[in-house]
Amino acid sequence: MITLINSRIRTSSPDLILLQDLEQYCAQNSNWKTKNGPVLFAPNSVSSRLYMAMHKIFKPALKSFKIPGAVVSLGLPYDIWLYGKSFPYYGFNCDLRVLWTYDVWEPKYSEIERLVRKSKVQLLLLSSYQATEHFRKLSIPDCEVHWVPETIDPNQYKAKPWGKRSINILSFGRSYMKYHESIVEGCQLNQFNYQYQERDENKDVAVQGLKQKLQFPTWDSFVDGLANAQICICFPRCETHPQLAGNVSTLTTRYLQAMASKCLIIGSVPLDVKYLFDYNPIVEVDWTDPVGQIKHILQNPAEYQKLIQKNYETVCDFFHHKNTVRSISNLIGSKLSLQHTTNLHHSIAS
Repeated sequence: MITLINSRIRTSSPDLILLQDLEQYCAQNSNWKTKNGPVLFAPNSVSSRLYMAMHKIFKPALKSFKIPGAVVSLGLPYDIWLYGKSFPYYGFNCDLRVLWTYDVWEPKYSEIERLVRKSKVQLLLLSSYQATEHFRKLSIPDCEVHWVPETIDPNQYKAKPWGKRSINILSFGRSYMKYHESIVEGCQLNQFNYQYQERDENKDVAVQGLKQKLQFPTWDSFVDGLANAQICICFPRCETHPQLAGNVSTLTTRYLQAMASKCLIIGSVPLDVKYLFDYNPIVEVDWTDPVGQIKHILQNPAEYQKLIQKNYETVCDFFHHKNTVRSISNLIGSKLSLQHTTNLHHSIAS
């Protein structure tokens, strides 16, 4: 049996909305049971700390309860969030404690390792290949580590025909200033419609998590913006914000969202792509003439339509939430079966 803890976070944060969408998809498209975590009231950081404190206070009592089978929490590998959004169920005894998560960046490795050890996670599923390899090498006692990449629900996105899209080139969310500064003037001179999130040293959505003056203030406006863009800029976080990501070069949802919206992706290739694709889904930046590269694409869109369609089909076939449900279910099934066999052998031996 698999029990998923649903988070209930009142938020407009795109990342948290995507997490709750994944939880909802898993609950509705699997045979998993669900338990609702507490409603995290605003401000979320305060309510999370409250429930984390309650987890610590009642920890001995919580262990006296048991949920048979596996208990699963998705996302947010930080103790105030993990214990806050999953209270009290992640503190219950169970046969298998499971955490699938993204945002496991190199500078946070030690912090996340402490969380995994403290919470006694037995099946750790990470969205990044490099993070998976790192945590495997740690050989944390009674903790098996596997790579389960991020996915999306392609049905939540829209796509317009190339000729009906009014945004020539789009950068959303965190931006890569090196690339932005190399094309912004050229785009203006060539009258390309280049849309981007305003950023300077005091205003950066990746660092400050801005809530005002967002490029796309609502989910619907974000989906419409992607559907209206011909080219979408995507770089790994290790390039745009190395101070936050370290050396982790992973395929994040921004790439998948662009593929599902049938945008042509321009940028650089995350390391994960090497292991997940049998082709290159990204048009890599020509740093010798980045504006000329954009001009060539816009003047010759037919050259890129097969790649756009192949990317769309790939995300639907291999990076759909249904793949996450299947992967997690199979890994849990194998682990529980092994536990049962081991316990049976011990029982016979005794």
